[in-house]
Amino acid sequence: MTEIPHQSQKSPEREAGCMERLVALSVVLLISGLAYALFLIFSPQNMKDIAISDQPARDLKTVFQKSIEGSYELTISEEEINAYIAKTLAMKQKGLCAKFASLEKVLVRLENDRAEVILVRKVAGLDLTISMWCKVSQTENERGEIQTHVDFDGGALSSAPGIARGGRFGKLVVPQGFLLLVRPSFEALATQYPEELRLGFEEMVRIRMEDGALVLDPRYQQSSSALGF
Repeated sequence: MTEIPHQSQKSPEREAGCMERLVALSVVLLISGLAYALFLIFSPQNMKDIAISDQPARDLKTVFQKSIEGSYELTISEEEINAYIAKTLAMKQKGLCAKFASLEKVLVRLENDRAEVILVRKVAGLDLTISMWCKVSQTENERGEIQTHVDFDGGALSSAPGIARGGRFGKLVVPQGFLLLVRPSFEALATQYPEELRLGFEEMVRIRMEDGALVLDPRYQQSSSALGF
């Protein structure tokens, strides 16, 4: 008589043990990921590539106004913008961090089609950085009027192409939604430069960000092709 091979079945105890190990591994990976994210947040981003000068900066309000009145294109370097901010900024911390952090400096990194505004804070003796990317887009309507829009967009996340990068907490790149946590700090910064922002972004017709430079032009053109649309 032929014997039928006995098929072993996993016991409930063995299945439970596998599930416990899987859950434990998931928890370890989650904790490791959070620890690495915190490490990046508390590591200030590298700012050695940003142009900084100790030379006296021109009054950008006057520079912008003369460009508008004279109707000529104006190029402002990253170096000059940072020198102007260092000269004029009142170092007052705003937002949730105001009680335990001091604002050390503000830097601007200009890249092709975008700018990164970086706040450098001192917290418990440590330098921490947060940043926000800004992108200027312009459209021309049927009446030939140019409308300027500023978006907090640093391009798509490499790990999630459908989500836009908003800024960086330390070295950690974060989506746009995370900027809500630090928005008061950047709004407070903007309130210190109302006239510069009005002249540079509302009165200028063409605005172009390049690697290391901001190009402004108050002149209207006959066609949208001259605007680079």
